[in-house]
Amino acid sequence: MPRLHAIRSFYDQRLGLVTLEDDVLSVVRQVRELYGGRVFVLLDEITGAYHLVENSAEGMERLIFTTDTLDARTLVRLQEADSQWRGHEDPYLKMEQDQDADDKANQDLMQERFREPLERFVHLLKHDGIEESLPLQVAVSGRRRQRGGPSA
Repeated sequence: MPRLHAIRSFYDQRLGLVTLEDDVLSVVRQVRELYGGRVFVLLDEITGAYHLVENSAEGMERLIFTTDTLDARTLVRLQEADSQWRGHEDPYLKMEQDQDADDKANQDLMQERFREPLERFVHLLKHDGIEESLPLQVAVSGRRRQRGGPSA
């Protein structure tokens, strides 16, 4: 697969003379400007697809993604795929973090709601002799409270 450079026309052994369209040439140029030699574009001569590939620090080439068209959307997609992109906030990571925060808030609310009734229940079980082996302390939401008697 030939590697595309920011050159309008070039010769490839299999394809012969290849001339890049303006959009393709612009994206190849911008990829080179943004990432230097770390990221490059390959043209799949069989399918006509474009492969965006990264040269890793270990010297291996890794496929970032493949696309049928090379235009401005491709560059945006590449930047969004780059975790090092300055100012970029991964929308999936943000949603995950928001969901985790909501789950924690709901869990804390439920634990706070049930702490007092649970303590009363444990005290009644001990008081009625149903379960003498219950501890004097009830650990709820990471806190331990000493209970000497019913809270009424």
